[in-house]
Amino acid sequence: MKTRPLFPPYRQASPPRFKRWLAAGAGGVLLVSNLVALIRPEIDDASALYAMIPGLAALWLLCLLFRWLFYRFARHNAWIYQQQVEWVQQRWWRKHRQQMALADWVLVGPLGITPDVWLSVINQSHCRPEPLREKTGPAVRLLRSFVSDSEQREIQLAKMAVNQWRSQHQESLKCTPLHCYWLGSAAVWQGFAAQMAVRFPDVVLPEQPQYWRGIDTLDEMIDLLNATTGSQATILCAGCQCVVSEAESALPAGEAAFIWLLKKTGKVALTRGEYFQTQEDEQVMDVAARALMQADITQPPEPCFLFSQPEVSSLEETGWNVTQHVQDLNWGNIGGMEAVVVQTLAAISAENTGQPCGWLARDPQHALAFGIVKSYGTARE
Repeated sequence: MKTRPLFPPYRQASPPRFKRWLAAGAGGVLLVSNLVALIRPEIDDASALYAMIPGLAALWLLCLLFRWLFYRFARHNAWIYQQQVEWVQQRWWRKHRQQMALADWVLVGPLGITPDVWLSVINQSHCRPEPLREKTGPAVRLLRSFVSDSEQREIQLAKMAVNQWRSQHQESLKCTPLHCYWLGSAAVWQGFAAQMAVRFPDVVLPEQPQYWRGIDTLDEMIDLLNATTGSQATILCAGCQCVVSEAESALPAGEAAFIWLLKKTGKVALTRGEYFQTQEDEQVMDVAARALMQADITQPPEPCFLFSQPEVSSLEETGWNVTQHVQDLNWGNIGGMEAVVVQTLAAISAENTGQPCGWLARDPQHALAFGIVKSYGTARE
């Protein structure tokens, strides 16, 4: 879980104990008075000795005043320290709750490629893909592609995603993204970039993209967009993966491709998300609750898209709906694409229902990641 900054408590000063001070002052005056009475017969003029008594009383009063001032200054310093701690933590929360908008998207998978297909998945009115029997094991594939080599198939799927984006985005698109993030191999990126140059000639892509690192990349992109002035800044994310089938795999091999165009404002808002580490001393319920706080909602979202997580046995205790929208049979084993698939499905759901939608998936850097997508109308401004 992303921990907020924590600070040790300020060491509080104890208030002066007036009864002890009064007892000490009275005892001191009594002691000096007795000493003066004892040595008075031996001194001709004892007025100087008697003058010591009010002097000692004044010294006692001055010491008490300094002790009281020390206590008051210590309390003031503790108050200032607490104010600074609260300011730092509030600033952290403001940054932690920053969001970015998913302005446009494309999703490619075994079920299809068009938005209507994914709406049927959201509404659970779709038919699950039938596994194919490949030479090395079962697989669920997009039937529009008949290439068997995994790398060539990935290139073909990436080009399909670009062509589908062109058909979804009829108006011209001209931009130079701040960054381009890629989830996949370098060879497939080259095929993707070449197709982008044909279908979107006014979109300037770098020669080499930055590689996707899961929830850490979400953090990086949100920081980048929120630090950029102007509302036209964009970030392009894309990726493609075709998993090779294996006979002993628990799920059939799958494949997926996606494209995201991210802006400051758009149709739906993506939060940073929270991660869960099984090795650390934290509970999955606490991580799920933190994700709600991050999205500024009080109840778990009703829909939640996820792939099954057999390694985490306490997901039901989070209160999230972890049984209705499990995507294993729709996609098969898609490796590192799980998170972007459920994030995209959650965005489609939030856009069409106007209600927050959760997502849950494995993460390349962490055991598990939670997040919430909100429609732009309900997102924090």
